[in-house]
Amino acid sequence: MWTEEYRPKRLEEIVGHDEVVKRLQGFVKERTIPNLVLWGPKGTGKTSLVYALAKELYGEFYDENLMHIETADFVEQGKKWLKENKRFKFFYNEQKSALIIFKEMIREYAALSPINASFKLLFFSNADLLPVNAQQALRRIMERSNKTCRFVFSTTKPAGIIPALRSRCLNLHFRSLDKSGAMEQLMRSIADEEGVNITDRGLKTLKEYSRGDACAAITILEAAASSAPTINDQRIEDVAQNAFFQRKKAEELIDLAFDGRYKDLRARLEFLMREERIGGKELLAEIHESLRRKMKRTMTNDESKLFARLVVYEGEADLKLCTSINTMIHIEEMFMHMSKAVRSL
Repeated sequence: MWTEEYRPKRLEEIVGHDEVVKRLQGFVKERTIPNLVLWGPKGTGKTSLVYALAKELYGEFYDENLMHIETADFVEQGKKWLKENKRFKFFYNEQKSALIIFKEMIREYAALSPINASFKLLFFSNADLLPVNAQQALRRIMERSNKTCRFVFSTTKPAGIIPALRSRCLNLHFRSLDKSGAMEQLMRSIADEEGVNITDRGLKTLKEYSRGDACAAITILEAAASSAPTINDQRIEDVAQNAFFQRKKAEELIDLAFDGRYKDLRARLEFLMREERIGGKELLAEIHESLRRKMKRTMTNDESKLFARLVVYEGEADLKLCTSINTMIHIEEMFMHMSKAVRSL
């Protein structure tokens, strides 16, 4: 896959984040780094940077000295994830809760001596998903294991990481690759390397669909290049329609709500959340983007007020999802409010 083939191997290969790279290269030169919080939009290179950093710090021993914990997997699967992960099987205990096992595992790993290095790296991606009590436990572990381990947290939502952790880390911001101009540079370099031609309109469409997410952009580019040496905007459109299934479904949900087709809306929503296993937060993000695109035009005063009301309903649903057990209730409630607001005009 191109996403792995073109993943940066060294810090100097990271594009769009010159200041971040320069700062970390200074730490590498001194053979030390502080604890880190890497925050910014999805697909901006946070994970790639951590792996490139580990390779420069540890060379051939990078895999032994870097533990990557995908927090979303732990939160969603709990003990099942701990039991099936080879690196954690020695800590697994059927009689203990997932959170207790997790804390013990992190404590033990952080205390172990690194291999041919001064310290190890413990990397938490999507760290904002960690429960607050788990984050509080990490704070104490960080203080006790500073000589043997450094902690790296990556997130798209820095407010989801408790202040006690953020204050103990160097916080580095990753801008969207679209805003830095790095997305175009990256896509053209990959296209040139693969011997394919992407038109200006094709590149523009690719950037619109990827929304600054390099992983999504590379995936679409690879799919588009598989059947044609020249990639134009229509080719990107065709591929993206299949690649962004959830985005298309979100648009369909909005159309059903606006038309007042409540029965169809509920059936479609139930299928997506229960059969397709799409999470409430994930679906809400796609709904928000779809709504923005739908309303992205010159609006009358009444339409602008309507859009503001719809965004308020989204915000209320997002807040409720933070503590909800049944996410479908709040998504459905949001659509009911939206439908009434639209049909009252």
